[in-house]
Amino acid sequence: TALEGVEEKDIHFDGEEAVLLLPPFPRIEVTRWRCKLRDEDGAAKVDENGLELYSQEERWFSFDNRRLWCLQRAAARRWPKKVYCEVFEISPTLAKTRELRKFDTRTCGRSVLIGRREEENLEKWCWRTEVGLAVDSPEAGVALPALRHRRPDTERRGSESRKRNQPRRPSKDDNEESERQPANEILQGFLVFMIIYLSLRACVILFRKYS
Repeated sequence: TALEGVEEKDIHFDGEEAVLLLPPFPRIEVTRWRCKLRDEDGAAKVDENGLELYSQEERWFSFDNRRLWCLQRAAARRWPKKVYCEVFEISPTLAKTRELRKFDTRTCGRSVLIGRREEENLEKWCWRTEVGLAVDSPEAGVALPALRHRRPDTERRGSESRKRNQPRRPSKDDNEESERQPANEILQGFLVFMIIYLSLRACVILFRKYS
């Protein structure tokens, strides 16, 4: 398995002994950002003013739970030594257009679920629990005024669908346009009649002149 293929290299970093992990797979992608706080059911937490709550500070997050699990399992075996690995950093701007759109951690990244989304009873992994440390209590969060809580997508889509299906109330401009249409049609009919009449009149005059 990938876990068994992870190699370990003893190094010295910042004046102390540490371990560098050398996995058999490519470097995991990470980004640094403030995650949105969520309830157990996945709903965004908001304050009394309807502002969404975010973590107190920026943290590193990975987009690959399975590879992260593999690296943390290998690191837990060397606890309490510090363990490092190489990663590929994704800028927050690029991350927002990719994985962050579907990123919905409910534990601020303290634990991850291993498996496919459609599977039931996914395995929950927490490295602190694995090494015998207490799990951090949920943080209170901080509201960012620029980001106000939005209605769920399903509710917004339903509202937009109802608006599309409702008949549009005619405006004042619509009424004026409908009043102008009959007058325009009469004028157009009169002009066509005059053109035909004058053409026939010219034909009769030419016929009498040269006959």
